[in-house]
Amino acid sequence: MKYFALLVLIVSISIGTNAGILLNDTPKNQAEAQIDELLKKAKLLRDSSYDASAEVGRRAIELAGKTEKADVIAFAHKSQGITFFYQGLFDSSYQHYIKAREEFESINDSLNVAILDSNIGIVYRRTNQYDKALQQYLKALDIYEELENQKGIAGAYTNIGGLYQTLNDIDKALKFYIKAKNIYAKIGETQRYSRVLTNIGVIKFEKELYNESLEYQLEALRLNKMDGMLQHKAIIQLNIGECYQALEKPLKALEYFNKCEDIRLQLNDIWGLGKLYIKKAIVLQKLEQYKNAEAYFQKAEIFCQEQGLSEDLATTYHHYSKLLESIDKPKESIAYFKKFYILKDSLNAIINENLLAEVTAKFETEQKKKEFELLQQRTQIQNLELGQKNAWIIVLVVVMILGIVAVMVSLRINRLRADHKIMDLRQKVLLTQMNPHFLFNSLTAIQSFILDEKNDDANNYLSRLASLVRGILENSREEFVSLRTELRTLEDYIGLQKLRFENDIAYQFEVDASLDQDEIMVPPMLAQPFVENALIHGKLRSNPNACINIKVTKTEDEKSIKFSIIDNGIGIDKAKSQPNQKQHKSLATSIALDRVKIYNFKSSKKMNFEIIDLFKLDQKLKGTKVSYSIPIIT
Repeated sequence: MKYFALLVLIVSISIGTNAGILLNDTPKNQAEAQIDELLKKAKLLRDSSYDASAEVGRRAIELAGKTEKADVIAFAHKSQGITFFYQGLFDSSYQHYIKAREEFESINDSLNVAILDSNIGIVYRRTNQYDKALQQYLKALDIYEELENQKGIAGAYTNIGGLYQTLNDIDKALKFYIKAKNIYAKIGETQRYSRVLTNIGVIKFEKELYNESLEYQLEALRLNKMDGMLQHKAIIQLNIGECYQALEKPLKALEYFNKCEDIRLQLNDIWGLGKLYIKKAIVLQKLEQYKNAEAYFQKAEIFCQEQGLSEDLATTYHHYSKLLESIDKPKESIAYFKKFYILKDSLNAIINENLLAEVTAKFETEQKKKEFELLQQRTQIQNLELGQKNAWIIVLVVVMILGIVAVMVSLRINRLRADHKIMDLRQKVLLTQMNPHFLFNSLTAIQSFILDEKNDDANNYLSRLASLVRGILENSREEFVSLRTELRTLEDYIGLQKLRFENDIAYQFEVDASLDQDEIMVPPMLAQPFVENALIHGKLRSNPNACINIKVTKTEDEKSIKFSIIDNGIGIDKAKSQPNQKQHKSLATSIALDRVKIYNFKSSKKMNFEIIDLFKLDQKLKGTKVSYSIPIIT
């Protein structure tokens, strides 16, 4: 459920301020009055039909162009941009916002320039360009603060909070939401107060406080009935449905999802329909209405592909794969999970967080610069007043030096945090490299079974592979898993390899009985590459007495656990001397060694690693022993 909470729409605030209405205090000629009426009509039509609203807006823009008045043209484009935004046509919305901003800027209308900066930022956020979104929000906030416009300041706080919530920094998000909430309560903005309650409710949901989240959403729905928009009402109903789903009340959840769907179909709300289809499919699956659930997953897939909603499409693949597995369709389940994994990798390749960190650092530096300039001005004033009082001058210089040192230390800490995040990302990349390597070999084995007409073996292998691949992919997103999970994954992997090879490979797990396998955490899939090397490069598949022994024990100081993978293959030295191995460097071993280096870089407790050819210990022995120790983490 928590995974889905991140997909709940966080309502943006700065969209609607005088969005479609011209300045009523200004005398108008007949053409301007007609344009004013068209913009009012376009705004009202957003609650019934976006297409009709857009058509009225197009007529208003055409008439506004004939007036050659910047403010009239600006308001017409601004209104059309809002309509396209609500319809989910973000490129069109962006073009109209840019045109409106240019016109407002030409007549020095700072308030509407700030509103357009916010709206452009919201478009960037919806299209996952988070660094550009933050730039726009901060530009708008600067203008609102200069104008002392409380409503605008609160809107900027809400947008910045929404951005941090999208990036999963919910503590920062909540801080900005509460600031906005207090301002809206003070100035009596009921509709916007309702929207902030919606956002806070989403944060409560993400913290798994489902009853509190439901209370916020129901209060937001009550306020929305007074003067709120239909689209916001649909969002609240979607959130309420999710709360009931988390509280194990699927029928109530379906009731609110259906209400939400009715409104979104009425409004032709493209952006929201894909998410809604996914959520309805999950509830229907929970109610064991599998055919209806499958139909909604298929609708979501087609819809998201047509609209280019990549994140929603990845979510569809993930949950549809789970449904197919539950109804005993392993082949189709693997196909969809593979689609999910490929699409998720492509999305993750676009890393906006680093860019966002740069923009945030730039903003903080500018703030410190302003503070420093202010300190310099105060120092000059004090110097004039104090004259020859050298003692005060010395104190001020010391304060300035300490401030500079503090800034330098702060920048150094931020750099170290950035390096730490980069290492985390590299760790995830290394983990994902291993999965295609293993998956290719497994799919080749299935192909071999099929070509040999061993259909029962192929089906058995495919079913076990579906379970194993899911476990590997899910574990690869975690930095640590329980010891029991790691050993179970290893056992499943060896079992699959036994099906591939004609000889019976014996294996044995020896685990210290004093170890709590559910509490002790270890890096996932660290032992698997060496088991694979034993099977492939150690030639165990051609050894009739092949045996792998995996031992897990405590070290003498009882501060670490020791993994030992021992095989009776040809030995690592002899394997390296094989003709086809001289130019080959084991990808699996390289990945494992890099992961050990990354772990040791991040942690004060180091991981030790050793590979030994058993022939060097005793010339009567053959095989390889791989040992590594992991600090005990619970």
